[in-house]
Amino acid sequence: MGRLPKKSNQNLDFRSTKDDAWYTVGKLSLEKNILIVRFAGFDKEDNEKFSAKDFKTLKELDDFLNRFRPACVQLQDEECPYLSRGYEVCALLDQGEEDKKFYNGIIESISSKRHRRIGGKVTCSCAFVVGWSEGPKASSTQQMGIEGICKIIQGSPLFHRALDCFMKMSSKQLDLVSNENQLPVKKRSR
Repeated sequence: MGRLPKKSNQNLDFRSTKDDAWYTVGKLSLEKNILIVRFAGFDKEDNEKFSAKDFKTLKELDDFLNRFRPACVQLQDEECPYLSRGYEVCALLDQGEEDKKFYNGIIESISSKRHRRIGGKVTCSCAFVVGWSEGPKASSTQQMGIEGICKIIQGSPLFHRALDCFMKMSSKQLDLVSNENQLPVKKRSR
């Protein structure tokens, strides 16, 4: 089949350090050497802050960058035919009224149903089994409709200026620390 259409997207998602769920970033700002992640639709108390000095190794810094990605896009009913077994998605893990979080998973199976047309609009009635690859239900499955599934947008999150500046600042900080930790080399006398 064809590919899902690409959509223009200048927002970011961030995998929270508190629960490892993915959230849309409402605002990302850099204040001195502190990066502040403000989540869309959440209170100030839910902000996460990171200092350029927080990272001790390049791996830690790289792992931090991998917590960001271009924001996922909710799949629409008419996009159902483009989905197949093995497709990586970000999906809604619904664990009750107040506990709805997004985690990555893989579509394991699709129970195709005839789509309905109401007023010219397509409505998908298919059931998707998502195998969770992360989160509290990792390695288990959940059945859901297309309304709980988002397309993961590939690409670097470094299009965001504040994040790009913070990563450069943190990398320079690591260079300074590594240069300070190097022992002076003694010259041998002949």
